Amino acid sequence: MTAPFVMKASFYLPTHENQAKNVAHLLYIGTRSGVDKGEFNELEELDAGNRYAEKILSEYDSLDDFIDNFEIDTAGTPAGHVKYMDERPGSHGLFSSDENVSLKETMKELSKHSGIVWRFILSLKEEDAVKLGYTTRDSWEKALRATISDAAAKMGISESNLRWVAAFHQAKGHPHVHVVMWEKTPQRRLGRLSKGEIKDIKKIFLDEIYAKERLALTAEKSAVRDLIRDTAKRDISEVLKEVKKARIEIRALNGEKPGLPPTLDQTTKEELLEKLKELSTIMPSHGRIAFAYMPSEVKEKAKEIADWLLKQPGFLQSIERYKDLAKELASHYTSNQEVLEKAAEKAYEDIQKRVAQIVLKGAAALQEEKAVDTARLTNSVWRSAWRALERERLRAEAESTIAAQKEMEKKRRMAERGESREV
Repeated sequence: MTAPFVMKASFYLPTHENQAKNVAHLLYIGTRSGVDKGEFNELEELDAGNRYAEKILSEYDSLDDFIDNFEIDTAGTPAGHVKYMDERPGSHGLFSSDENVSLKETMKELSKHSGIVWRFILSLKEEDAVKLGYTTRDSWEKALRATISDAAAKMGISESNLRWVAAFHQAKGHPHVHVVMWEKTPQRRLGRLSKGEIKDIKKIFLDEIYAKERLALTAEKSAVRDLIRDTAKRDISEVLKEVKKARIEIRALNGEKPGLPPTLDQTTKEELLEKLKELSTIMPSHGRIAFAYMPSEVKEKAKEIADWLLKQPGFLQSIERYKDLAKELASHYTSNQEVLEKAAEKAYEDIQKRVAQIVLKGAAALQEEKAVDTARLTNSVWRSAWRALERERLRAEAESTIAAQKEMEKKRRMAERGESREV
């Protein structure tokens, strides 16, 4: 069984070979696409840059030669022939205590570093990441900035002598961050962390990541305790049933936090961008961006793109479940198959319009900005469409559960009345 939180650590002594590996690791974590290539292996992830180091050293005269000629393309992938734009937003995914991190300058620094370099992976299961709110770079960035100096202190590294960078990988099933840490002025001679150090560092990260959940659990325990105290004369099992029922009703009203979206591969990303561009050319350039007020031609195009999105792998399974739930809910009131099918159609049309609205806003952004970051835009439309669909599906799941419970309760009361008549 996979642990809800995993921390893996490794260290690299200051050899020429390890300097190349550290540079390659930065390149890997900073520019790697979000593609999930199967079962997650933290140890494999820690060493992923090492294989690329061999390629670097075989194709260039030296590590300095590689860094001097290093460039990155506009899609955020390493390339040796396209102009490198170090300050371009989104050109890499590294972050640190500073607002702006230069991938190239950081690689230069590590290529000359004469001390030990430590690498960490902090990983959560997707269901826990969703529950705790750690499915975005922003949430991990805040957590690391709050904890990294305390973690380093457990290794005997002062905040003034600490250097670190990190990158978030939104991998399906196991969102995680890579952290690379080193001393500005090398002082520590021992690379391996003791069991005590590992335990202390892990606790620092855990305390931060689970802080909000602990507060919520404390509040919930207090509420349940007060409820039990105030209803002491009632059956405790009935009280707990009411608590469970209330939770489900809250989910029915507000939905739940959606999980990570399906992976957006490069081919699909390019296709989505082209569709948004086509839509932007026929949209009005002024006025409110609302589906209801758009010309019929624009509405049809936006719905067509929404249909395309909802048929993508990952989306399709969720939309089919959403339609089935609409039938389940309707089945509590009728057994007419035609009515059930219409309920499913209505549910689909509702989510189609929601996604079409998201698509319209994406196309409008292409109209407004001359230098829009298209990679960020397509990712945003993809994620927003997924969240809209999943929130509705999860809300429908809760509504279906409530309806089923009401039906069971109704049958129970009918049975009880039947028994009393027999007596």
